[in-house]
Amino acid sequence: MSYVIACWQESKPYAIKANSKANAFELVPLDSEVALNKIFSHPYRAGAQQILTWINSNDEELACKELSIQDESRFRK
Repeated sequence: MSYVIACWQESKPYAIKANSKANAFELVPLDSEVALNKIFSHPYRAGAQQILTWINSNDEELACKELSIQDESRFRK
């Protein structure tokens, strides 16, 4: 099982994607299977928690989005 860092905005799911060019994380809408293939996914919950802790400490914009760790399978159809 893999874990993602996600939130909901206007009743739609969004997840974290690593942007290597900007050296930052960004939110992407989970509106297709293609989007699910691009998001940051971690095989261990503890690893995802470390990333979430780092985001909450270092990224003011994403920290206010009420991010949480979710099972990736929750978003697969």
